[in-house]
Amino acid sequence: MHRGLMYKVLAQGEVDVICAYSTDGRIPAYNLLVLEDDLRFFPPYQAAVVIRAETLQRYPQLREVLRQIEGRLDDATMQRLNYAGDEQKRPYPEVAREWLEQQGLQANPSCARRVRFRSE
Repeated sequence: MHRGLMYKVLAQGEVDVICAYSTDGRIPAYNLLVLEDDLRFFPPYQAAVVIRAETLQRYPQLREVLRQIEGRLDDATMQRLNYAGDEQKRPYPEVAREWLEQQGLQANPSCARRVRFRSE
């Protein structure tokens, strides 16, 4: 079932349980409870930076910039950011830039123009 549809049918009471990402912004938006996976059926979902080697060679300063965000993106933060993009339909680069500024990590405008954010 498509992710967007899952939440709609859950909200309408057509299903009782769905399988979702722990960082999905609709979890707090719909006031849902994330069940503990005590049997470890689902593998953990942990975000990771993926960057092309050529990009890192061209912009070596990105290595330190990316290190600065390590450990700052927990599930609750990702839920808020994903909600802003997915549900509020805010442009992802705007959401990301705003978060970086809140963290005191203002994006370099010359690099920010080249960054492409990908969603589903």
